[in-house]
Amino acid sequence: MPSLQDVIGPWTEVKLDIIREYAAPYSKIVQANGFYHLYIDAYAAGGSHISRTTGEIVPGSPLIALATQPPFREYHFIDADAARVDQLRRYTAGRPDVEVHPGDGTRFSSPTFSRVAATRIAGEPYASSTPTT
Repeated sequence: MPSLQDVIGPWTEVKLDIIREYAAPYSKIVQANGFYHLYIDAYAAGGSHISRTTGEIVPGSPLIALATQPPFREYHFIDADAARVDQLRRYTAGRPDVEVHPGDGTRFSSPTFSRVAATRIAGEPYASSTPTT
């Protein structure tokens, strides 16, 4: 059975480090200003990867987002590969704040994303913010 974990290079590890470093302060600021914020990952993959440099398992952006404090109010993970969608669902089982969506992230549409599209984007590609009411 093929691995659901992509082997990633240093450039991807740097990207994941940036997400890790940025997500917590972003979440804190947006939450402190009364916004409802959520995390959308249109290319979630299986949730973790293998480092080409070390051979170690590296948490992917979905797991980084789920570990962010303060937490986002909702999480939406999208992937076109059914096996990766299943893996993400296993990672997030029992989390009512998480939805895993099968499909192409560039073409995905749902009522959730229609609502998000109507909100003010706060400059972050994975999160959208709208004032809570």
